[in-house]
Amino acid sequence: MVLRNLWRRKVRTSLTVAGIAIGIAVVVALLVVAEGLAGQINDMMSGSGAEITVMQAEVADMQFSILDEEVGRELGQIPQVQWVSGLLLQIAPVEKKQFFLLIGLDLGSDAFQHFRVVEGEAPKPAGEIMLGRMAADFFDRRPGDSLTIHGQTLRVSGIYETGVGFEDSGGLIPLPMAQELFKRKGLVSFYHVKVLPEYLDELDHVTQTIKDRIPLIQAYRSSVFGENTPDIQVFQSLAGIVSLIGLTAGALGTMNTMLMSVFERTREIGTLRALGWRKGRVLRMVLSESLLLCLFGGLVGIGLGVGLVSLINLSPQYAGLITVRLNTEAFAFGLILALLLGLFGGLYPAWRAMQLQPLEALRYE
Repeated sequence: MVLRNLWRRKVRTSLTVAGIAIGIAVVVALLVVAEGLAGQINDMMSGSGAEITVMQAEVADMQFSILDEEVGRELGQIPQVQWVSGLLLQIAPVEKKQFFLLIGLDLGSDAFQHFRVVEGEAPKPAGEIMLGRMAADFFDRRPGDSLTIHGQTLRVSGIYETGVGFEDSGGLIPLPMAQELFKRKGLVSFYHVKVLPEYLDELDHVTQTIKDRIPLIQAYRSSVFGENTPDIQVFQSLAGIVSLIGLTAGALGTMNTMLMSVFERTREIGTLRALGWRKGRVLRMVLSESLLLCLFGGLVGIGLGVGLVSLINLSPQYAGLITVRLNTEAFAFGLILALLLGLFGGLYPAWRAMQLQPLEALRYE
């Protein structure tokens, strides 16, 4: 009966489902993007084999993190630490691609083993760059070609692969060269910290030791570093704000649809009441219609959200940068949000329907 009532008004039902689906799609897409970006950052930071990543505390964006090389020396003196490797990350302007991640790394460090050279060779200290496979394909560059980055023409020495979209769509140069190019002499963005094997069961303790010993820094396990960056937290906050706006707009839209349905079915509801339907049964009928309506919208919205992110990821410019991961939390949040829309949007119309008196409803024109 609930399905029949909804299907009797196909256009109104379809428009309401579409509106709910669009709102849920935006929320789910934001959550999936945040999850994908966090996963990429985690893979990038843990790919070197380091268990802990250190960055500057209280920065608005992870690329603004700046640490003095003295911090690296202090990290190396901590008894539980095996090795430390500095990393300088910058978003650099390069020819026709706006978003190019340039990585400055000590090529003699253990962290460099993460970058598997598949063509050519590692860059030399001056005037050379090694491109990730995705960047090389995008720019159509091979070893021996040149590429202008940050106003400086560099020779492509080789091509690497790491399996991480962020890194494979960027480029790698020696750390001293990156520091000179971006005028960051003696500075890095992050430190990879490798813990001695015998202390791997005490990672939380080692992480806290690092934070206690060195002021104005923040340290996290590399495997969950992405979730703690300001960038991802902004995405999550944005998703929360959009969810609140969507909940309000969606509830009002659902309420309007269900109120119109109740008004149009006043005589029908009166007949049902005259035949013995109790108020509670009328309440459950209207609420069930509202919940089912929003559930349909939520399911469609989840599919649209994932499809939207997947579509963006097909673009050559963004391919691999956003990993679509089956995030059950995002899907569950989308469904819960849809059901809340149905509950809040259907309560008042259900209450109005419940208050209808049989004789008055039967006389309604």
